[in-house]
Amino acid sequence: MRVLLLSIFDEWCLGLRLLTSLLRREGHEVSLAFLGSIPQANTDAGANDPEGYHVPPASVSGGDLEALRQLTGEFKPELIGVSYTSHYFGLAERATVEMRRASDAPVIWGGVDVTANPDLAIQIADFACVGEGEGAMMDLVHALTSGEDCTGIPNLWVRRDGEIHRNDVRPVIRDLDALPYPDFIPAGRDWIAGGRVNRATIPDGSNLHHSYPIMASRGCPFSCTYCCNSMYREIYGSRDYVRLRSVDSVVDEIRGYLRHRPETTIIEFWDDVFGFNEEWMREFAEVYPREVKRPFWCYTYPVLCRPEFVERLRRAGVSFVVMGLQSGSERTLREDYNRPASAKQAIDAAWLMHRSGITPVVDLILGNPFETDEDYLKTLEMMLQMPPGFILQEINVLSLYRNYPLTRRAGEAGLRSSPLDRRNVFQGEPLPDLRFWHALLTLTQFPQVGADNLRHMARDPHLREHPEIVEAISRALVDATFIPGTRRHRTQPLQEEIDGLRKGLATYEGSAAVRWFLKLRRALRGRR
Repeated sequence: MRVLLLSIFDEWCLGLRLLTSLLRREGHEVSLAFLGSIPQANTDAGANDPEGYHVPPASVSGGDLEALRQLTGEFKPELIGVSYTSHYFGLAERATVEMRRASDAPVIWGGVDVTANPDLAIQIADFACVGEGEGAMMDLVHALTSGEDCTGIPNLWVRRDGEIHRNDVRPVIRDLDALPYPDFIPAGRDWIAGGRVNRATIPDGSNLHHSYPIMASRGCPFSCTYCCNSMYREIYGSRDYVRLRSVDSVVDEIRGYLRHRPETTIIEFWDDVFGFNEEWMREFAEVYPREVKRPFWCYTYPVLCRPEFVERLRRAGVSFVVMGLQSGSERTLREDYNRPASAKQAIDAAWLMHRSGITPVVDLILGNPFETDEDYLKTLEMMLQMPPGFILQEINVLSLYRNYPLTRRAGEAGLRSSPLDRRNVFQGEPLPDLRFWHALLTLTQFPQVGADNLRHMARDPHLREHPEIVEAISRALVDATFIPGTRRHRTQPLQEEIDGLRKGLATYEGSAAVRWFLKLRRALRGRR
């Protein structure tokens, strides 16, 4: 069978790449296409284009949609698969319409948004896959190839003759080692950009030029209410939900990829929480540095960061560790997010990594409609106790995804807006001072600002009324410290960015914050 798989704004797409390997192993012909890429999110490629699509973060030109139609017509698929996330629901619909103009092949949608919202997906696609897709996809291809009935395949919702068949999910795949490795071979990988199909090409600016993404596990030991894992646990339950591949399987996959792309400089582990099994982590720390010899980064969770765990990460060659803190408020963590972690555990974990020579990179979430000023002040105090040199990722504003536990709770409390345009995403009604808190918390990663200054700014009513002052200071320090679009440090601060800030703040010369900033500017000059 000829199968066309389309990934929307995700050239990593580990799920589709694994499906590609499975289908090819069974002798099927597969074309994997990428409409948009991660670096292209939030651009304006389709703005002011009557034939394009522009609903940020998705923006696609009419020329790219025409190229997708041409690719579909040339490949002549017998089945089309589309994978997308919640912010790209509208683009998935538009792409499906365009492909159907060139092909009458049935269409299956899959991915986390389809699992959460099969009732919406099945209104457009012929099949909607709920949960893990490997078994369902292979059963569907077999049924279509042999002419058998496909309305009863587990994990699938099927639209047939005006009727929707809603089938139960099958058990999770327990033996992950039995699955093939995701297919990263360039042949048959087409990136649609610039109004044409770019054959066997990695998208411009993609981390794939220097990184390799991999997952050593499936599932998460935790069940945060804003995360898809809470929704998956409602579907599958907790038994056998979290599964691990063997260390040998993980290392063998990486070595195989490095044989094709030896220029790869770093391995990216995209597990929800990496190394949660102590015995597995002990073996990994011995085998990985001997067999792979590449630095890596991973995600962790504060309660896992015990001394022996951090030491094994260090021995294995970790470059940095990303740790979700999300909030410094115990009330927020436990009541809103169902996170069994405390601000103290987050601080202790960050310091433990710092003392081991590992850079902690931390995440925060703002925009939670249940949070108050008091919650944000507690988050500020947590951040002020972080070790020197920590990096704060660009702060996330909370998205409330349709049918997730926190989204349902916000709706019941009347703290949720209507869905965003052509996205299965809601926003809450956050504090009016969100811009102020976003900028102020960003400043916590710059020790030259000073904890007492930040505490004073947090209670300054003038800055609350004029958040643009704090935003300008924050933006100038970020631009002077980090390479654009990253959280990688520059070798020297850009003094022109700092010097130019004074002109932008001329109308606020009477502000205490501006007087403080001018002192900071002189101090930075003195250090050079």
